[in-house]
Amino acid sequence: MARKIAGYYNEEYVSGTEAGQLFVEISNNGIACLVKGETSQQIEGFELFELNKGSNDWNDVFYEIRATSQLLSKQYTNTHCYYNFEDAILIPAKCFTAASAEDYLSLMYGETSRYEIKFDTLSNGAGMVNAYRVRRSINELMSRHFVLYKPHHSYSSLLEDIFSRTELDDHFMKAQFYSNHMIVAVVKNKQLQLIQSFQFTAKEDVLYHLINTSQQFVFNSLHSHLEISGMFETGSALHIQLQALFGLITFDGMKPDGVFALSNEFPSHYFTPFYKLVV
Repeated sequence: MARKIAGYYNEEYVSGTEAGQLFVEISNNGIACLVKGETSQQIEGFELFELNKGSNDWNDVFYEIRATSQLLSKQYTNTHCYYNFEDAILIPAKCFTAASAEDYLSLMYGETSRYEIKFDTLSNGAGMVNAYRVRRSINELMSRHFVLYKPHHSYSSLLEDIFSRTELDDHFMKAQFYSNHMIVAVVKNKQLQLIQSFQFTAKEDVLYHLINTSQQFVFNSLHSHLEISGMFETGSALHIQLQALFGLITFDGMKPDGVFALSNEFPSHYFTPFYKLVV
């Protein structure tokens, strides 16, 4: 149901008694686990699991991952869980109520009683609330295994990073790649226009979504800026094709920290989406 595709550890830390903080990101395609040491304030362990297609029994998935994980067997002072699901919507803070959030989510994604409604209030003067919903079974699973469990949404982390920047190009797009989906955020003339998840199975899907988004928001191809992070192969056919569509393409590469500094197996931008959940 799940296979580990990456695992980096400070063996002395993992075998010791210090617990630190656990960060988990859950999506339909994978689960990432990171541990931040209380003393070192660095990432002391990282694991990335890919889920098999059709793995929808989260109790079985989590049980299998815990059996092979070197991180989930420890007890932590607190746990942050980031949900990377598409059922999310941004609401102006002045218009937000719990009832309005549920209404908006039902309007966008359909009514259901199987979900819990949660929300993140964005800082940095954004004046926005990210309302999202999580399957009740997943929320109960996390609450049962982690006593001090704090839920968040992955959109919130990405937007906080963008809103913290003092300078952005007038036509700016961020594409954050995972194994079978990407999160795209669009900022035009310093105003957020869009944040949305797109599924893909081939590079043609990615091209279609990015071209369609560029056209929808009337991007200037010569002066547009595409920033990429996550599981994206530089120098690939997709990379070359995107260079013809955007005036500038950059990669949001992290400065290696903790266990990430010990590996050069992947390019620096590959694990940035997970790393930024912690720092």
